[in-house]
Amino acid sequence: MRAAGGTFFDDRRHLTEQASPMLDLSLDPTQKRMTDELKAAAIELRPFAREAEDMGAIPAAVRTDLAKFGLPGADGFVSGANDPVSFCLAAESLAWSDAGIAYAWLASRQVAWVIAACGTEAQKAKWLPRFTEDPFLPASLYMYEGRGIAPSEVQTEVRAEGNHLVVNGYKSPVMYPSDAAVAVIVGRDADGHLTAVIAEEPGDAVTFSAEASGRRLGMTACPSALEAHIRQLAVPADAALKPDGLLDALTTCRMAHAAICIGAAAAATRYAGDYAQTRTAFGKPIIAYQAISFTLTDLYMEAEALRLSMLDVVTADIDPEARERQASAVIASANQLIADSGREGVQIMGAAGIVTDHPQERVYRNAAILASIDFDPLNSPLAVA
Repeated sequence: MRAAGGTFFDDRRHLTEQASPMLDLSLDPTQKRMTDELKAAAIELRPFAREAEDMGAIPAAVRTDLAKFGLPGADGFVSGANDPVSFCLAAESLAWSDAGIAYAWLASRQVAWVIAACGTEAQKAKWLPRFTEDPFLPASLYMYEGRGIAPSEVQTEVRAEGNHLVVNGYKSPVMYPSDAAVAVIVGRDADGHLTAVIAEEPGDAVTFSAEASGRRLGMTACPSALEAHIRQLAVPADAALKPDGLLDALTTCRMAHAAICIGAAAAATRYAGDYAQTRTAFGKPIIAYQAISFTLTDLYMEAEALRLSMLDVVTADIDPEARERQASAVIASANQLIADSGREGVQIMGAAGIVTDHPQERVYRNAAILASIDFDPLNSPLAVA
């Protein structure tokens, strides 16, 4: 399947007339090669994770390496938002480096994806080349509203007033709150229909709240705000995106978030497994004990199963509302998986799991942030765990 960015591969994932009518979620050779090579490249970037966390930004070396790789969306999705599988697989594979680095990329590409899918020709011509120039162009997708509110249930209001659209609402969380070059704000119009607008300079109409300096638990490589309050934000009438395909585009963005949870969880599980093969206790590697091996196996199998569920969501021939419901279930499970993998990774490694010589302590901290981004307390075991 050719990535929507078009820079890495040219094939398309499709069913031919001779293919089996049964569901096939296997990857084609180009997809498999992309994920394998990107995971290998991501692992090589792990030493930069601490620097990215301390800087609160992506190191130049990481930017250079990923620009050379040619991730899906490297062209700003100028060729179209028509390959959600590759988009999600890239997010998952990049998470093998560090969730903060992966999310800094994803936050930018989510906005590019929505504009490519639903923007007018003028909007695409203005913004997509900007995303081509910078794979980490700061951009904000004001989609989440906390409390398990799905995009189709958002309460942010977008109302027409004269030649402008006026936005009022609440969002939580928001990435790149202070330095976003462009933002897409999701809301509901006067008729109750899902809509979205592009905002360039919200100014004082949007106020943010965040943790006190130095108090954020993890994922500081991707700047974020806990809350955004939008009050009487006026944008031009032509800032509105086209409604056709909007819910599907937002669902794809949510699946890319789930992909980062899955990738980070699988990477943490693999790292803990590799450690368990070298750490001996009572004369043999600790992975030989069922309490260790069964736990690792369960976590990795769950990651594999969720990857298939994620691919099913973005490829199924169903209506947007049904796709959104399936996505919410996958996200709830992905949130649980990253929380479990972070915790078990630290426990399996013992004292080694809480020192900065290994990535597990960072994964454990990042897991709490990841699991809270798209969290539904009524649809998640985390609420009662």
